[in-house]
Amino acid sequence: MRFETIAARGGRDVPSDTRPLTPPIYQTNVFVFDTLEQVEAVWEGKEPGFVYGRYGTPNHTMLEAMMAELEGGEAAVACASGMGALTALFLALLTSGDHLVSSRDLYGTTTALFDEELRRWGVDTTFVDATEPARVHAALTPRTRAVYVESVSNPLLKLVDVEALSGELRSRGVALIVDSSIASPAVLRPLGLGATVVHHSATKFLSGHGDVTGGIVVGRKELMDRVRASTIRIGANLSPFDAWLASRGLRTLHVRLERQCANALALARFLEGRPEVARVYYPGLASHPQDGLARRLFKNGAGAMLSCDLKGGAPAVERFMASLRFIEFAPSYGDVATTWTYPARTSHRRIAESAQAELGIGPGLVRLSVGIEAVEDLMEDLAQALS
Repeated sequence: MRFETIAARGGRDVPSDTRPLTPPIYQTNVFVFDTLEQVEAVWEGKEPGFVYGRYGTPNHTMLEAMMAELEGGEAAVACASGMGALTALFLALLTSGDHLVSSRDLYGTTTALFDEELRRWGVDTTFVDATEPARVHAALTPRTRAVYVESVSNPLLKLVDVEALSGELRSRGVALIVDSSIASPAVLRPLGLGATVVHHSATKFLSGHGDVTGGIVVGRKELMDRVRASTIRIGANLSPFDAWLASRGLRTLHVRLERQCANALALARFLEGRPEVARVYYPGLASHPQDGLARRLFKNGAGAMLSCDLKGGAPAVERFMASLRFIEFAPSYGDVATTWTYPARTSHRRIAESAQAELGIGPGLVRLSVGIEAVEDLMEDLAQALS
């Protein structure tokens, strides 16, 4: 071959009888075929293989297989964000005229998706207090196709009894979708409690290092095949590099969450004893209003998230922010480094103050995502900032 052809085509294939210990990144947007029979077999799923980046790469397959196994599901679909995964799921599951019942204690953008986008699609949503299963069941109608809840709510850490919800919903053919981003499968696995689908923002604890934006849903293969088709059509596919990073993060999920849960419990107890704090929200505390349910749900720690109300409201929050030395403000969670945020001005900023108040989000509420640092250092920084 001539120089130009070698430059364009050379160095692509490296024969090897060994395989890498760490999977490579398949940063390719298309795969090649040797025969038309192979094209037909791979495209129709009769033989394993890959076609095009939007359809998935080996990195996506590895991440999805790992998440399905960790959650105890048949299959999973990875998407470009948690909201992308949720959108693809509802495109696969709902149609115009359907009805959705949802917990009212949600991440603010999820509420906006239901209240604005789904409504434009012809899907009505009824918001209820999902901490009481009877309220969810009472909101069901003949048009209800799904119920959506957060296993642990953001930002007040309220719990949903997935098992108590699932029996009635299953008998009526209603899907139960559980956002378990705050818990992660290291803390809670909703499919084993009767959920139909588990939804995660892979941006958070699954990847765990603040370097991924992604989402994933896990459930029955038949439904996940439909979700995958929706993902391909709307272009909500995750990048191969993010899929690789998320898979790498999953390998340390258990040990990270073990340390983060222990740190979170220690900080929650510490904050309960501070005079500047009016109330602490953490499922691992005996003072949590659902302590009995928390002890039944959580066997390996109650998660790495906690919130608290500072006395003095918004001015106290401003002084707190100005006084912290190394715990940083970041409008997300799940990193190995401890961060804090102010829900009234981040995740719930699009919600009216009156609605925030109804949800229990007051002007002094701050949320902590607890990392893996020495807990003594975290206590010292919080103590001097509160003082």
